[in-house]
Amino acid sequence: MCQLLATLNSQPRATSPQLLAWVRAQSFKAPSWLVDKEVDGFLVQQPAYDFAAAARQVLSRWQQQAWQDNYRQQLEEGTFEFKQIYNSRNPDLAQQQQALLTVLDRQPLPLLQREAHTLAAMSIFLPDNRLLRLLAERTGDSALYQKLWHQPVDHDSVAALASVGRFHQGQAASDLLIAASRNARLKLPALQQLSQLSPLPDTAQQFLLAELGNRQYSGQVASLLLQMDEPRLLAQLADRLTRQEKRHASPVMLPDSGTPAARPGL
Repeated sequence: MCQLLATLNSQPRATSPQLLAWVRAQSFKAPSWLVDKEVDGFLVQQPAYDFAAAARQVLSRWQQQAWQDNYRQQLEEGTFEFKQIYNSRNPDLAQQQQALLTVLDRQPLPLLQREAHTLAAMSIFLPDNRLLRLLAERTGDSALYQKLWHQPVDHDSVAALASVGRFHQGQAASDLLIAASRNARLKLPALQQLSQLSPLPDTAQQFLLAELGNRQYSGQVASLLLQMDEPRLLAQLADRLTRQEKRHASPVMLPDSGTPAARPGL
């Protein structure tokens, strides 16, 4: 039986209703053979082979493939609905999202652009940013990036910053990265990506100079500016730092007027 289950696990789907019913039945069976094993100094009985666990693994694989087939067909027909997966009460959300991401990764650009445009306009529950990142990095949809910047920050939203420059240049890229920097947890990586735009738009230059006044980030911003090949910006940075030094300089000490005269009679 173990060889049969291993073989079935390599198949994408059940070949008949009878086979599916048989595997389901195995997933509920208690182990038939037990062996003695030492665990933490104690002798315990464990299944010689857990047929139920192996059967559940086969069922999980087949279910994943069934979801993928279903989503692929819906996407091709233009009938796919994100909310069939993305709602907080869906117990299979994580597994269904994985099926959707697998399918989307193989779709043509026009289909992805259509779905990205749809998703960007939706108010929807998302457990993480994997879906937004995949569609943003494949389509460059500006509205989808903006939606991503307003989500709780995770690895995927930070990683997506690097793809902005692949789709957008100049003022468009600058606007998206400045918008990202308004999310406190995206601020530093967004500023770093902004500083790498070349040529750097005037609005981006003024924004970076203004950030020098932010005590929390002024050191990092100054470091980014010093690495940039923008002579006019570097000149403004030098002027800004010079004026700051003058403002923070110690006041000039008044000259000593001498020892006060002693009171008469002392």
